Amino acid sequence: MSRLLVKIFNHHTIEKNVYPAFLTESDAILFLSLSKIKEEEKISLKHFLMEQVPHIKQVTFRQISLEKFSEELDPVLTNYKEVALDVFGNDSLLAIKLYEYGMERKLSIHAIDVEGEKQYSWDAGRLVESNLNIPSLSIQQLIELRGGKLIKSKQHRCSQKQIAAIKKLANYAISNPEQWYQVTQFFALAKTGDFHAETGKVLMNNGKRYPYPAALISLLTEAGMIHIDEEKTDKVIYSFPSPEAQQICRNKGHILELYLYLLARESGFFDECMIGAEIDWNGIFPEADNVQNEIDVVLRKGRSIIFISCKMTDLSVEAINELEVYANHFAGETCLKLIVCSGKINPVYANRCHEYGVIVIKNNQISNLIPMLEKRIKRKIR
Repeated sequence: MSRLLVKIFNHHTIEKNVYPAFLTESDAILFLSLSKIKEEEKISLKHFLMEQVPHIKQVTFRQISLEKFSEELDPVLTNYKEVALDVFGNDSLLAIKLYEYGMERKLSIHAIDVEGEKQYSWDAGRLVESNLNIPSLSIQQLIELRGGKLIKSKQHRCSQKQIAAIKKLANYAISNPEQWYQVTQFFALAKTGDFHAETGKVLMNNGKRYPYPAALISLLTEAGMIHIDEEKTDKVIYSFPSPEAQQICRNKGHILELYLYLLARESGFFDECMIGAEIDWNGIFPEADNVQNEIDVVLRKGRSIIFISCKMTDLSVEAINELEVYANHFAGETCLKLIVCSGKINPVYANRCHEYGVIVIKNNQISNLIPMLEKRIKRKIR
């Protein structure tokens, strides 16, 4: 090994440990920390850098003490022809000590400010500032960095005519939740094989009556959700064009997910839009006792990532806890977490969301969600 980058380990935002690796020409990286680095963070970060950054051949970690700083670091650096120190980090004490050490050893010292996209370095006794083009990690990379694996996300390719019909359908579902539930129950109760069904126009379940939704069929057809093969007085024969279409017609909540996904994609603002992102927790797939979860909608703009949970029911504690755990685990504490809820919102649960940093979008705010996110992210970028 000939070139080493020594960097302060960022415990708070793990992806900030990654960006300097893309910008340096070093063969190896040594991460320093005054406190213990979690073993799972070491493993996932090392694996990620070795896989994603071709010129990095070695990744090591060291918990170091201020009292024996030089004594512990000197033997490590003797194996390299060139050593650079990145003193930017979330540990001010370690940053000062590392800077002092670099000045004593006459090493190359710089500080990479990821948020400001700047690099600061000493040159002939003066501070030199230079602009950087910090790369953005994709949704898949952010998940892999935390030891997970994006297995798949649903694909929806719609014509402009279909998108317009889906919007109308979604607005109907959001404004008329009870009627939309009746619609989805009808299709859920009809016996279906290979996306094809032949059924009566009135279906019963637990003493409740679910009629064929004749008034919405033209809109469902226009949205590409159903194809009517034959319709008689007391019977209808139809087919679903795709598994996604069948899911939307049979599950009352999926129309909200699709609506937000299409609005986000249509805005052209986001770098990535995903719907129904299936994530494996440990990156090993398949395996026995596999743990997977599905995130309704995931959006990314630059280094800002958003997890959205869609609920066409009343807000529940389970939904809040679920989103909090998934978002923090797979995207970190800086992830923007939203619950879009068309049902009732208990003030106690709303307070819990506030405590967890989860934004609740109410029924009457749904149509304006994407512009709201754009404004928020633009303020953050500035």
